Amino acid sequence: MGTDEWTRQRKDNHKEVERRRRGNINEGINELGRIVPNSSGEKAKGAILQRAVQYIHHLKENEARNIEKWTLEKLLMDQAMGDLQAQLEDMRRLWEEERIARQRAENELDVLRGVSGQAPTIPYKSRSRSVERGQDAPSNRGPFGESEVRTELGNRPEEGGGDDSESRPGKRARVD
Repeated sequence: MGTDEWTRQRKDNHKEVERRRRGNINEGINELGRIVPNSSGEKAKGAILQRAVQYIHHLKENEARNIEKWTLEKLLMDQAMGDLQAQLEDMRRLWEEERIARQRAENELDVLRGVSGQAPTIPYKSRSRSVERGQDAPSNRGPFGESEVRTELGNRPEEGGGDDSESRPGKRARVD
């Protein structure tokens, strides 16, 4: 165990391990020198390591600034999306109100047409039995199949026209 051969073998193994360790360190430092910008071609290990440390600090500062910037942009984007959603809901509400007002106006127009005894100003294009048979007779049916022919008093029970079973407010007189 304590022979010179064994001691020499042990020293040689230690030298080889130390040589590989220094080689790995030197390769890492040289790689840092190639990667880190503003390299002036300096080969001093200490200078390369110092530049690498400065560059890492610079990258971390940029990362923190970018995170702040992106967070602010996300908040602004979320706020803008919320505003657009509110505008969309307002537009939908206004659209619905306009649709209801238009429906009321159309209903009032139908009532006025029924009171005055006039035919509708917009002709309906519906198929009647005579058209199905090849005849060109105009249809007296509305878009939902109801009759467009009305009587003067049939739609106004408050004035005493028609019997109560056939004439109700908002209903048209039935014509067969």
